[in-house]
Amino acid sequence: MGRTLQIRVSATTFDPAEVQKRWPRLSAMAFSPVAVKIEALPPEKRGVLELVTHLADRLEIGLLPEEALSELPEGIRKAAAAKARLDAELGEWNARAANAATDAIEDALDDLESQCKKFKDQPGRD
Repeated sequence: MGRTLQIRVSATTFDPAEVQKRWPRLSAMAFSPVAVKIEALPPEKRGVLELVTHLADRLEIGLLPEEALSELPEGIRKAAAAKARLDAELGEWNARAANAATDAIEDALDDLESQCKKFKDQPGRD
């Protein structure tokens, strides 16, 4: 790798609108305005990794709906751990393991979205 020209391996969301379509309840929880200073992301920057980050941050500071705070912590932590694995594997240029981590992230988000469908108050309801 050159000193001036460097190679970076990364993962990005091809179509952020797909995030809202696939995980509407999680997106509503993660990206809704809150009374504290959490910078709002424009819709075109609301990708999968940002979804995981915002859910984990809001879990950490207790800014999720009550049902989510009691029912989703394990799943959110699972998604965040998979994101951390993805970051590590990308840093090591390990594409196969990074791909497995992306699958784990999406599976965790699918499970979380299914859990949200059972909540009495459903943010982002279809």
